[in-house]
Parts: sequence; C-alpha cells; structure tokens
Amino acid sequence: MQQPHPYGGPFRRFCAFLVDALLIGAIGAAIDLSLGLPGGISQEALAAQSGLPSYLKLVVHLIYWPVFESSGLQATPGKRLLRMRVTDLEGQRISFARALLRNVAKILSLLPLGFGFLMIGITVHNQCLHDKIAKTLVMKR
Repeated sequence: MQQPHPYGGPFRRFCAFLVDALLIGAIGAAIDLSLGLPGGISQEALAAQSGLPSYLKLVVHLIYWPVFESSGLQATPGKRLLRMRVTDLEGQRISFARALLRNVAKILSLLPLGFGFLMIGITVHNQCLHDKIAKTLVMKR
C-alpha cells in the first residue's frame, strides 16, 4: 500500500494563509482601536496609517510567522488548524533565524508574478521558492 503524501499541498497551505491573514488583520484592527484611530477603508482611516500604527503592524507582519514556525508548535495558528508544521529538511524544528529567512524570502516568491509560490506544483516536496531558500518543508501532521 502506498504511503499518503506527507507534504502540505497548495490548497491546504493557501487556506492556512487565509486564516493567518485574518488573524493579522484582527491584530491590526486591535492596534488601530487601542490607538484611537478610525477603522475601515475611508480616506480618514487610510490617512491615519502612518507613523506608529504602521511600524507596529510591520513588526507584527515580520515576527508573526517566524515566532510561531520556530516555536514548539512549529506552525502558525492557520497551519496548526490545517494540521501542518514547518520543519527543516530532516523533519526537525527550525530556528527563529531560519524562520525569519523563510518569511523574508517570500518577497522573492512573489517575483515575477508569484512564480516562487507556483513552484509548489512542480517540486517533489511541494516547496515554494522561499522553502528552497531556507531549506524547509511544510509537512502534514
């Protein structure tokens, strides 16, 4: 009998991203509320998105994935919900530095036209470009 594919596939990974994006959006809204800024997408709300609120949200974006992926959980809440975890090539927990590299390298995965994300469909281990750069795998639990 053939073993099931152990890697997180594109649909599962995209759904995990959506869950995490919603959580990050909620964190951003909480930052705005705590600073008394207007919400929504009005001109007033968009104009208020500079200075401290922008820096706080940037920090959230930069550390959210690396903190969770390098933790004992090895997964963001979205990945955990969809029963996946991030590992090194030997299946071990990754360091914060490697998780940070993986997530900064996502910028390269966007160029050109998101090709680095589309690589998931042509690589043996369902790796995107940023996974290849950081030498990581997204495994099913």
